[in-house]
Formats: sequence, structure tokens, C-alpha cells
Amino acid sequence: MSNLSVEAQALRERISRYFEPTREELDKILKLEFQFVQLLDLVLRLYPLDVQTQEAIAHLEESRNWAGLSVKRGQQIGYEPSDYPPATQGLMVESESVESAFEMVLNTIVSRCMPNREMDLALARLHDARVALNLGASSRR
Repeated sequence: MSNLSVEAQALRERISRYFEPTREELDKILKLEFQFVQLLDLVLRLYPLDVQTQEAIAHLEESRNWAGLSVKRGQQIGYEPSDYPPATQGLMVESESVESAFEMVLNTIVSRCMPNREMDLALARLHDARVALNLGASSRR
């Protein structure tokens, strides 16, 4: 690694920063995974596998990956996470259970992830999945 520039070494360290996970980190990641699978199952049952649903599923997968990385990489000192407002009310009846599942995933991300760039990306992709399914997700500030 000595042949890398200082900038390249810093980038490599940021990207590969994943040491041996603790039991607590593994528990957080498993809870995140479980919540995403529950949401995915609901989406697959209630929506046709059209382009919009495929796009939403891709966003959910990306959100899950970023959430796991947030836990693995830990808190970034001095990082100020973005503010994501809660979802709006007044949704269609059939989507209420989906919206409630989205809220559970959102709450799990907020409570189990670390304040870092990866958490923000997980939340942004979760928002994108809501939008792809035409749910009444409020816009980011």
C-alpha cells in the first residue's frame, strides 16, 4: 500500500473501513435486514412486478446496503446527518400497510445506524423507493 498517494490511502481507508464486527453491530445489521425483508415481502404481494416496482426494489436494496455499511463504518466525528421528515398521512387504504412498513424501516435505520454519510444515503434511497411506488412520501428538506 505504500505505493498509494496520501489521498488514495485515505479513500481506501474510508471505503474499506470495516474491522471485525462486534456482536452488537451484527445484531443491528440483522434487525435492519429483517425489516427490509418484511417490507420487500409486502411490496411483492401488493404491487405488480412492473418497472416502477422493480425501481422501488432496487432502491430498497441499495438502502439496505447503505444502512449495513453505516453500522459497519461507525460514526463519523463531526458529521451532521440530514433531516428527513416523517411521511405524510392520508394514503390509499391498500398502501397503508406498506407505508407503515416503510415507517418501521425508517425508524430502524434512524435508531440503529450511525450518523454518517452512509446513513444519509440509506434514508435517501428509502425515500426514492417510496416515490417509485407513488406513496405519499414527503419531500426532503
